[in-house]
Parts: sequence; structure tokens; C-alpha cells
Amino acid sequence: MLASANDTNGKRDLHVGGLGAAPAATLASVIDPLMDASENWVQKARDFVGSADDYVRNNPWQALGVMAMVGVTLGYLLSRRGSQRHLSETWVDD
Repeated sequence: MLASANDTNGKRDLHVGGLGAAPAATLASVIDPLMDASENWVQKARDFVGSADDYVRNNPWQALGVMAMVGVTLGYLLSRRGSQRHLSETWVDD
């Protein structure tokens, strides 16, 4: 049976499922640093994306060249991986 917030007869602490203030404080002491760290990480990610955007807008041809090299390298590595798998399936030692 759940106690309502206005019930005076069966007054019960409603923190963290009625466990009391101590577990709520412990939970808060664990969650607060995690929230601060996540906010810090999000801010760093936004700063990085902003600086990358500025760089690409200021140097579009260099950015295009870097992306082309990444694409060629990735295509080469993926094609080698596929050809090695294909060769290993067709060669059978008797």
C-alpha cells in the first residue's frame, strides 16, 4: 500500500522508494559527479565540433583532401579484408 504525500497517519519518507534520506544522499553523492563529468564531456565535444567546423569553413580544400584520403584508405582496407576472406574460402588443402 502506498502512502500519499498528504497522509498524516501513515507518514512515510518517500525518498528513494521510502528508504530514507541516507540512501538518497548516497545516491546523490554518486550521481552528482557523474552528471558533472558528463556535462564537462558534452562541453568538450561541442568545443571540438565547433573548432572542426571553423577549420573546414576556413580550409575547405584541405578538408576535402583529408576526407578523400580517409575514404581511399578505408576502401583499400575493406577490399583487402573481403579479398582475404574470399581467398580463404576458395583454397582448400587436400
